[in-house]
Amino acid sequence: MHEHLELGSPDGYNRSITPKMVCDYEEASNPEGCSMLFMLFLAAPKMAMNMAWAAQWAAFGPLLETMVPSWAVQLIQIIGPTTGLLVAPTVGVLSDTCTSSYGRRRPFLLFGALTSSLCWLIMMYAREIGLALGDHGLDQRWTAVFTIVCYIWMDISVNVTQTPVNLILADFAGCRQVLAASIGQAYSIAGSFCVSGYILIFGPAHESIHAFLWVLIAIMLATVLPVCIWAKETPLLAKEKHSRCKKVANAFAAVYTGLKTLPKELIAFCICFFLVQYGYTAYNGAKGQFFGLIVFGGEANGANACGSNCTPAQDAYNRGVRLAGGVTDTIFNVVGLVFMVLLPYLVRTFGAKLILTLSMLPQALLTAMAFSKIVELNVAIVVQCAITQNAVFAMQIPVILYVIGQGEENQLGLYAGAFNSANCAGQLINFAVASCLVQTSMGHALPVLVGGVLSLMAVLVSAFALRLTDM
Repeated sequence: MHEHLELGSPDGYNRSITPKMVCDYEEASNPEGCSMLFMLFLAAPKMAMNMAWAAQWAAFGPLLETMVPSWAVQLIQIIGPTTGLLVAPTVGVLSDTCTSSYGRRRPFLLFGALTSSLCWLIMMYAREIGLALGDHGLDQRWTAVFTIVCYIWMDISVNVTQTPVNLILADFAGCRQVLAASIGQAYSIAGSFCVSGYILIFGPAHESIHAFLWVLIAIMLATVLPVCIWAKETPLLAKEKHSRCKKVANAFAAVYTGLKTLPKELIAFCICFFLVQYGYTAYNGAKGQFFGLIVFGGEANGANACGSNCTPAQDAYNRGVRLAGGVTDTIFNVVGLVFMVLLPYLVRTFGAKLILTLSMLPQALLTAMAFSKIVELNVAIVVQCAITQNAVFAMQIPVILYVIGQGEENQLGLYAGAFNSANCAGQLINFAVASCLVQTSMGHALPVLVGGVLSLMAVLVSAFALRLTDM
């Protein structure tokens, strides 16, 4: 049965989480919830969500690099983690208390999908709009303006869509939340494969931006619209009326409360999570530029518009972008899937602390990659980072539960939100700092170096401060 949480908690926490599921454990052999086939249907939009984020890293960052200075690209990318901090919890609050006859999740899901598709449609023709407004040759100021506006728009609209996708899957899954989450993660990886596969086959996405964005639009609508049509939700009856401003304030309060009341046993892991996410974002936020500019020695200016008349330097930049977002990301995803299969056995055999600590070591090798122009070595280092990323994300909830224990009142959502804040904070600070670092003589290699150093710090924190002896 569904039990909606009371809205009277003084700290605002209970206002910000999705209605919980109370299971009848006496009937555990026949748990409540939808079928696995319906979970496959409900989780499909997660593929479109992850395609959007993968496209932001692998396609839109390099596209912006062809129009604006490197420091500006880093500052623009700050909008991603900022919206993760602000939009996602706000939508969660509004969705949980939405009394629309259409349901709680689907209004936000539909709105986010349609606005994201419209955003990509405008971004698709940003260059044509720019030319009509006076752009010529390497002067792409209007193209850059429309691309930046759409970039910010996409960050907001995809965050609006992503939150209800996760919540509607949880609503229908009943007591089989682990199965539902596994299916959702599989779709997310499939979305990453779609983007890296496209770049691998067709080359850098900014060279065929029309086709690439049509693919994003098609998959977004093809996965979201069926859910909006056939996933019938039971409308929520209004019990108490609260202003939207108050709901937003409660969402902010929940994030603050989670960080403020984080158990001391989780602080070390939260610090590791922050450092690791900063470290990976330092590479992932500029991977196309790192390979294209640093490793291949290319030239980004005009590389998106040169067509068959590219200079050798522009060709080199495009080859680097293709390598970073195509072959490397594809192998990265394969390694991640293999490691996820092995992770439960490794944790049972060697313990969570040892596996977490050792899994962070590969990302610390970014320190060496910052000084290397050996393509094969750099690709190998990036691919091994899949071990680090999958380990910290997969072990996040198990470690939290290990500390706070099982049960409905353990406030799992509160502390999971604190870790999400650590993730977004790592990305946010990286983009702010990287906008200065890329202007040095090392260029895009310096943020990668800093990311590797912080990843090494995460290894040390895990080794000496993390307490998971009995897990």
